[in-house]
Amino acid sequence: MNSPHQTKLVNGFTLLEVLIALAILAIVMVSAIKITADNINNLWYLENKTLAAIVASNHAVQLRLETAKPETADGWDEMAGRRWYWQIKRHVSDLSGVWRYRIEVFLEGDKQPLVSLLSDVAEI
Repeated sequence: MNSPHQTKLVNGFTLLEVLIALAILAIVMVSAIKITADNINNLWYLENKTLAAIVASNHAVQLRLETAKPETADGWDEMAGRRWYWQIKRHVSDLSGVWRYRIEVFLEGDKQPLVSLLSDVAEI
């Protein structure tokens, strides 16, 4: 028979242990969410940088194919559901018979170019 002074052993966690476990879990989850958000931002930036480089390369090829070599040009392209503003400026090259062009590509709304490409083109 059990005496009234005997204590019963109870299995389980105390409230303090549960709160500490929840606090640790919350810290880990916040860190994981921040890392995921940073990765998403980096992916967005790299995707835009890649698309801007493609736009710049396309205009470098067009400059080489066209007979008229403009001193400056600009315009808008659409690629991957985004609008890209591009500018072309001609510079004198160190090589005779060659123009050096700087092609800058901006994502719509940005003030700084995502890509700046130098391309040498024959003066023909």
